Amino acid sequence: MPKVFVWLAVVCLLAACQPQPWRTTDVTGKLPDLDFTLVDTRGKVRHGADFHGKVTLLFTGFTHCPAVCPATLARLATVLEDLKADPKQVQVLFVSLDPERDTPEVLEAYVRRFGPWFVGLTGDRRQLDALMKRYFLSYRKEGGGADYDVVHSDIILVFDRQGHARLLARSQTPIEDLQADLARLLNE
Repeated sequence: MPKVFVWLAVVCLLAACQPQPWRTTDVTGKLPDLDFTLVDTRGKVRHGADFHGKVTLLFTGFTHCPAVCPATLARLATVLEDLKADPKQVQVLFVSLDPERDTPEVLEAYVRRFGPWFVGLTGDRRQLDALMKRYFLSYRKEGGGADYDVVHSDIILVFDRQGHARLLARSQTPIEDLQADLARLLNE
């Protein structure tokens, strides 16, 4: 066999062994592990370590959000339904940044609409600020009275089964990109 063919075969084998790039943003080693102290809709204190063993998606928002939150959670539900993801293997954590209006009952009813993968969490301002600072996310309350708004990031953070930050997606990330990356993480 001529040397050119041997060289081409080696190059092809090496290329096949290279990991394919992620379709969403790879944040491996750039963000801290999944760690927080918040409260779920049943009043139970939850920690990031409680979700180790599952691929975990973290999204922050509030139930009165007019567009971004419901659309993003519906997209995530579609991704997980299409993947036929086992709720024992994947968890979506929706952290409410509006604990004043998002009572445990309101938050539970909200997340339940999106499927078995969703858990609602919240906390006091100190806990929420710590979470947002840890992951370089932003939010602020605008307006007054009962009709205030909470302006927030549209970032979805994805953690592997060991709780390591792996991927970052946005509310408008194409569904097929999220599906491909989540399927890949689930197969690791």
